[in-house]
Amino acid sequence: MKKIIVVVFMVVFVLGCNKKATSQESTPAQNVTKGTVVIEVGEAKITDEDVKEELANLPPQLQAFVATKEGKNEFIESLIKRELLYQEAKAKGIENSEKVKKDLEKIKKRLFVDAYLRDAIKADLNVDDKVLKDYYEKNKKKFEEGEKIHTKHILVKDKKVADEIAEKLKKSPELFEKLAAEYSVDSSGKEGGDIGAHEKGTLVPEYESAVEKLKKAGDISPVVKSQFGYHIIKLVGREKPSTPKFEDIKDDVKEEYLRENQKNLFENIVNELKKKYPVKKNEEALEKIK
Repeated sequence: MKKIIVVVFMVVFVLGCNKKATSQESTPAQNVTKGTVVIEVGEAKITDEDVKEELANLPPQLQAFVATKEGKNEFIESLIKRELLYQEAKAKGIENSEKVKKDLEKIKKRLFVDAYLRDAIKADLNVDDKVLKDYYEKNKKKFEEGEKIHTKHILVKDKKVADEIAEKLKKSPELFEKLAAEYSVDSSGKEGGDIGAHEKGTLVPEYESAVEKLKKAGDISPVVKSQFGYHIIKLVGREKPSTPKFEDIKDDVKEEYLRENQKNLFENIVNELKKKYPVKKNEEALEKIK
């Protein structure tokens, strides 16, 4: 497993997870080096500030690995290997390749667009509660929760055990919670099998299909098989669609408000730019692209 992590680390890092090259492409006299030089590869100098920036840019799944002594050593070696490969690529004139030039233009375009949008679409995170409350009142439908089904279940891995429990419940349905605590392999067993209320579509299909056949609170299903094992389900009740109170979902309201505002701002920017830079499309030619 450790070898796999190292290989993944090498591929991800050396092939370009960084956002800023550490190479000093011109002579040291032409550049102001920030920080203390900690690695030299040929004439290139890598500083402690460069290393810190590269560390910050690593994907989250690799952060824990580089926190170890072994991971940090692999990280440093990756910096060196990438610099070696970069210098040799330059020596071979790779930068003059037409494909490389095209790829660089594509990368530059993405970087320019990202930088422009970061500046043009700024989210003001300090939104007044009154603004959010007004938005909530005008858009309540967005925050409405669908019908929920409240159930308890007993989950076991063995069909024979499930059948035995089902037989016991036919005779004594009031034992459901006790049997759930005794037999269920699900963590809800200690709560009498109670998994709470869930919106339709959020539970596995076999489970929901069985619940649909239960008509009133207290009804118990026959044994139901799913990918998790064998369930016996008890209907606690059904909850009609409702809209949570603003205070309970204020963070969700804020997130939706900011998302919508940014989307509208983005669309406005694009529409204005279309006036500035006219767009023409050859629909006939576009149709032929497969």
